[in-house]
Amino acid sequence: MAVRIVADSTSDLPPAVVEELGITIVPANVVIDDVNYRDGVDLTPDDFYSRLVSGTALPTTSQPSVGAFQTAYQELLDQGHELVSIHVSGKLSGTVNSATQARASLGEDPPIEIIDSQAASIAVALVAIEAAELARQSMSREEIAERVRGTLSRTFAAFAVDTLEYLQKGGRIGKAQAFVGSLLSVKPILTLMDGEVHPLERPRNHQRAMRRLVELVSEKAPASRLGVIYSTEQEWAAELCDSLSDLLPREQIVTARFGPALGTYVGPRAVGVAIVSEG
Repeated sequence: MAVRIVADSTSDLPPAVVEELGITIVPANVVIDDVNYRDGVDLTPDDFYSRLVSGTALPTTSQPSVGAFQTAYQELLDQGHELVSIHVSGKLSGTVNSATQARASLGEDPPIEIIDSQAASIAVALVAIEAAELARQSMSREEIAERVRGTLSRTFAAFAVDTLEYLQKGGRIGKAQAFVGSLLSVKPILTLMDGEVHPLERPRNHQRAMRRLVELVSEKAPASRLGVIYSTEQEWAAELCDSLSDLLPREQIVTARFGPALGTYVGPRAVGVAIVSEG
């Protein structure tokens, strides 16, 4: 009996990686102009960011439904798999709650481990990739879940956003509220601590923010995994990868893109880095 990995779309896993490792993605929902789109399915990032910038109303998001998880879980269980389901922080989204309700609906003690990552985006992606690789090594569901929790404790991510406007309007700003009102020409760097957004630093311009992201990750070295993510400026992600290539070979650094669900909150011109430190 094989173990399969499930994640939600806010992990921002690159589609090629999802396909290669056989990870199941349950999409979050993004509503634009009263039309519901499945994150990563019905709406391309390019189209989304174009509409985000030009639109008059901020999109809204919601976690995957219980039914969406039920369908995904049941299909995999019917194939004889056990599951490890890894999701965005429960303090940012109700996704873990939907997953937990779905599990409870599938009979007595189905073989599903649900993990609240207390993280988001590229940080979750790196952990899900590790979980899928462990599953290929024929580890048990319990062993993989234990390893995932240990890996999460060694995972750090930081994000530089062009503006806090989207986080504030979307109600996901957390402790970074402390930065609001003092931001004129700064590019705030944020992280997730205890599952919610916290402010880190306030570099004065984009290039300083980029350098600081590299420094923050380098302080956590040596690295077993690295990831870089961007919303609209792909060349910035490439620049970060080049700057981090002394920590891991360039081809081993995972490059991803903020999808519509998280793009609603980080906005255009956002970049981020994540590291799993060696244990």
